[in-house]
Amino acid sequence: MGLISKIEKAVKENDVILILVPNRLYSEKIMDITKTVSLLSERICYVTLNRPCKTLLKDFEENKIDSGKFFFVDCVTKKVKEEEEGEQVVYVSSPKALTEMSIVMKKLLEAGEIETTIFDSLSTLLVYEDPHVIVKFAHSIISMFRTLGSKGILISLKDDMKSEVVKDLNMFVDEVVEV
Repeated sequence: MGLISKIEKAVKENDVILILVPNRLYSEKIMDITKTVSLLSERICYVTLNRPCKTLLKDFEENKIDSGKFFFVDCVTKKVKEEEEGEQVVYVSSPKALTEMSIVMKKLLEAGEIETTIFDSLSTLLVYEDPHVIVKFAHSIISMFRTLGSKGILISLKDDMKSEVVKDLNMFVDEVVEV
């Protein structure tokens, strides 16, 4: 089974999945995952902890991904700024601001009729927090996805995720997909 069909099957059959991506193929696989999700959902929330929203939009254009389906939670752009009219992005002060990120995600899920949320990526959180905190945060947002009716796709670098973290997260997600 090819990567695209593997992801498509996982997204169609499950509410919450964890996708483990190899470090060396990260950028390429993220675009494959995002493109697949964009073909399956009309309203997508993309939480980015790695690249600014503007960079993602350029990547989307190059990969022929319909950016009009996306609302972004940008945790990379270091300053908080007001949403500009017509802009589909909310800025969080930093990737380590877990409470702020959680509040923003909850508001979007409650108000925006978001079908699917892509969280890119849990690995980035390892720079700021210990694995126990990441598992706790992931459990919290997974519960939010389930309660508020959004599918959740959590992305992590395969090499960064310690086996105990993946083992713990495996209890909360419906499927773990390695790409």
